[in-house]
Amino acid sequence: MNEEITYIAKRYRKGKFSVEKSWKRLNIKPALKWNGLKIAAAVASVVVLSATAAIIYHQYELKDTADKIVNESVRPAASLETVKIIDFENTPLPTVISKIKEVYGVEVINVPENAGEYRLSLHYEGNAVDLVATINDILETQMSVKE
Repeated sequence: MNEEITYIAKRYRKGKFSVEKSWKRLNIKPALKWNGLKIAAAVASVVVLSATAAIIYHQYELKDTADKIVNESVRPAASLETVKIIDFENTPLPTVISKIKEVYGVEVINVPENAGEYRLSLHYEGNAVDLVATINDILETQMSVKE
């Protein structure tokens, strides 16, 4: 090993060896520039995806509070087509039905017998008929609004 070091030390001249010239002599284009960009793009996408996931998690995080109703708008009922905003978070279906009656001033019929077993987390902006249809889609029920 000392012989190799001695050989290199005797023949080394500053500026004599160049990485770029070596690549040219071997007729190989260095891929390092593109690999660096690919790695930077991958890191950037991971950072963006992680930040997005964190925002979504914190925005839609469900708490363990069972009967918590968040941000409900209670206004007098005008018609079935009145658009209102109502929010539920892990709320039992009977409570949801009573809040729909209170907020929209309508009666919901065909409520399942085991309604207490259903829980709903939902932010909704719209009318009572569409809200009940949305709940039916989510919970696979057959409720309707009595006009």
